Amino acid sequence: MVRFKYRNLLVEFLDPGAVAPFPPAPPTLDLDEEDAMNGDIAADGDGGAPDDPEDELLPTPAVPFVLPLPEAAAKPLLGDDASSAIFRAIKGSVQAVFGDEGWGRVASSLRVIYSSPYTTLTIVRVARPHYRLLWSAITMLTAVGSTPVLPRVVAVSGTVKKLQSVAITHHRRVVAAAVAALLAQGEKGQGERERLQTKWDHERQAIARLED
Repeated sequence: MVRFKYRNLLVEFLDPGAVAPFPPAPPTLDLDEEDAMNGDIAADGDGGAPDDPEDELLPTPAVPFVLPLPEAAAKPLLGDDASSAIFRAIKGSVQAVFGDEGWGRVASSLRVIYSSPYTTLTIVRVARPHYRLLWSAITMLTAVGSTPVLPRVVAVSGTVKKLQSVAITHHRRVVAAAVAALLAQGEKGQGERERLQTKWDHERQAIARLED
C-alpha cells in the first residue's frame, strides 16, 4: 500500500513588538546531553535502515534568531489553545494570496497538530505537493486573530518523528535564553522562572508524545 505523503512544518509566531536578539546560552545554561542527542537524531535519523529521502528534514535558510522579551514570555501570546485561531489565520492567508483555488489544494490535508502556548512553536501538516504553497502563506501572515505576529518556519520534515527532535531542541534553546533573561532580573525573575518552568516542561512532554 502506498503511504500518503505529508510535509510537517515547524513554525514559531513571535510578537513583533516584544522581541530581542537571541544571545548564545551562557555556560551555566548549556544544552545538556539530551539536547545533543536530539541534534544527532535530527541529523542522522533513528539509526536504523535508511528512510525515504523525501521524508528527510529539509534545510531552512539561516536567519538571525530572536526570542520573546521576558515580560512577553510570562503569558501565552495567542492564548492557551491557539490551534483553531492559527488554522483560521492560515486559511485566510492562503485565500488572500492564492485565492479559492489555492485553498482547495490544501483544505483537505491541512491540520494544526500541535501548538505551544508559551513558546508558540506550532506543527502544521499538509499534503507534500502543497507544502511550499502553505509555507508561503504562513510567511505572509501578519496577525493571528487580532494579535500581530512575526511567523518563521524553523524546519520542515516528512515525518513528525524527525521534527520532534528539532522542536524539542529549539524549545530548549528558547527557554534557556528566556531563563537567562529572567534570572538577570533578580528575585522577581527567579519567581517567574519557577512559575513558568513547569509549563515549559509540560510543553516538551507534549511534543515528545506526538505521533505520525
